[in-house]
Amino acid sequence: MDYDVLLEGCCEMGVQLLRYGAEIHRAEDTIHRLLAAYGLEGEVFAIPNCLIVSIVDPEGKAHTRMRRVPLSSIDVDGIERFNALSRQLCADPPADPGEILERCRGARDAVKPFPLGAQLFGYCYGAAFFALFFSGGPLEALAGGFAGLAAGVCVILMARLRANFFISTMVSGFVLALTAWLPLAAGLPVNIDSAVAGAIMVLVPGLVFTNFMSNLLTGDIIAGLSTFVRAVLTAVAIALGTGMAVLLCRALWNVSEHGGQAVGYAPPLYCLFAFIACLGFCPAYNVRTWAAALCCVGGALGWMVYLLAQAWMGNVFLSSLLAAVVVAVYAQIMARVRRCPATSYLVISMFPLVPGLTIYQAMDYGIRGETGLFWDTFFRTFGIAGCLAIGLLLVSTAVRVIHHWRVRRAP
Repeated sequence: MDYDVLLEGCCEMGVQLLRYGAEIHRAEDTIHRLLAAYGLEGEVFAIPNCLIVSIVDPEGKAHTRMRRVPLSSIDVDGIERFNALSRQLCADPPADPGEILERCRGARDAVKPFPLGAQLFGYCYGAAFFALFFSGGPLEALAGGFAGLAAGVCVILMARLRANFFISTMVSGFVLALTAWLPLAAGLPVNIDSAVAGAIMVLVPGLVFTNFMSNLLTGDIIAGLSTFVRAVLTAVAIALGTGMAVLLCRALWNVSEHGGQAVGYAPPLYCLFAFIACLGFCPAYNVRTWAAALCCVGGALGWMVYLLAQAWMGNVFLSSLLAAVVVAVYAQIMARVRRCPATSYLVISMFPLVPGLTIYQAMDYGIRGETGLFWDTFFRTFGIAGCLAIGLLLVSTAVRVIHHWRVRRAP
């Protein structure tokens, strides 16, 4: 057997999983299982942008590969395809290890993004319904939708130009806030807080704000710190971009930021808004078929639990923790039903719980010079992210413990 070819195939499997947004432990575990299918044990070390795999063949010769992982956005279809392929290869490992590399390349070529129009439409109505979710009215939904569309155009254009993610996020935040302010400058009574907060969800990198805590708590210190730095830089880029636009708009038009009032909706409507808003982000994350509806059900379910917990306990951190636990349990159940990673559901279902609104609020307080409120909101943001991460971690740990217990009890 050509162990170098086998190692190259295993590395390709791990690289593609990481590239499409799979968790660190999933990529490492997949490679371990694939090597075990050939009767080998290996050492695997992964961080978000690097993978190292080493094995020792029966003759005692060491083989090592190191691959750089290109940074890209989460692609749920890609995660599911490579997860399914890894199951097939582990259950029936091919005699020729070169077939692993060929099948990985075939799976990679089969991953196709949604058409550009579908992605932009999703950004538009996703942002619009998140503006409603953040207690906006029809005008706020209209302003937020157009701002989300503008931000989506910037995100896609900057990605095609291979711009640095920090600059891309900052420019997109600037265009987003500027677009949201235009109706207010035209004299329309728009609540700019709701409009901008809804549109900012286009830029909030989903699970990045919770994954860094999960990595740290599971002992993946390097991966956790790397993801933490990316999360902080993303938040700073959003704050800088939107902050510069707000300062420019104030200087140009000198209008009040609170042209409209926040609207209070019944709790079921907030859950409905969460469902529809989540649906808007499915094209961007390449969630296909009826799995998209199941992901959005998770988002509505999580927010319903959050509202109930808030009414019962009145504590935002405990409410976030409980909602994250329920969403994680739901994701695990759906993962078993569809035989796919739970990440496929968490990516979309966690959107209503991710503290996108508080990122904007912290930026706004900073611009106003209200230092106390700025730091309070800043720590609140990362406190919520930490609670969400702990909730997800509790469920995933329980699932692993139960799985290992069942394997050990099996005859």
